[in-house]
Amino acid sequence: MKDKSHTPIIVTGKLPETLQQSAIEVFLSGFGQKIDHLMLKPRDRAQALRIYRDGADFSSGIYAVCRGRVAGMLGFHYQNQKFINLNLATLNREFGFFGGVTRKLSGSVFKDIHPLSHNEVRVQVIAVDNAFRGTGVGHRLLETLFAFGRTRRLSGVRLEVVDTNPGAKKLYEELGFADCGTLPYGPIAAKAGFSSQFRMKKPL
Repeated sequence: MKDKSHTPIIVTGKLPETLQQSAIEVFLSGFGQKIDHLMLKPRDRAQALRIYRDGADFSSGIYAVCRGRVAGMLGFHYQNQKFINLNLATLNREFGFFGGVTRKLSGSVFKDIHPLSHNEVRVQVIAVDNAFRGTGVGHRLLETLFAFGRTRRLSGVRLEVVDTNPGAKKLYEELGFADCGTLPYGPIAAKAGFSSQFRMKKPL
């Protein structure tokens, strides 16, 4: 059931420590298939939560907060800051040296092979808690990122969307994003539920 009884507030960066686990849980709920079968391959959700919380830069995020929990989150990459940072020391501790290095390299699925310009910002991840989907939370997170970019006079916002999520691609197009290429993954990403990602960009 959608939660429309309360309107979340939007917080940019500096997420209170008490809400950090909630933010990672929302991220995991939105990207679980990628994480379980392609990026991290954790033993269980608790391990994934531990690893991503340890490496996250919460100052590189925008959050929708409602009644003491995170209803939605957007993690971004801007210049030398990025929300997702898989800590190699943590990975080695959790999986051993070989497993840690392999997973660090696998994390490149979240990277666009085209270098990010100093005057661009890139959406690394965006996810909304199931109870708040369809309530406009994702749209508000993106609009807040657009405002972040405009105040810094950035040239544009970049993101990637998987080929098996045409609804999200259509939404991004309605918000002014245009298709600017494809990142093919082929069979390696089949278990994660996609075969390629569309590269998209919105000018600011």
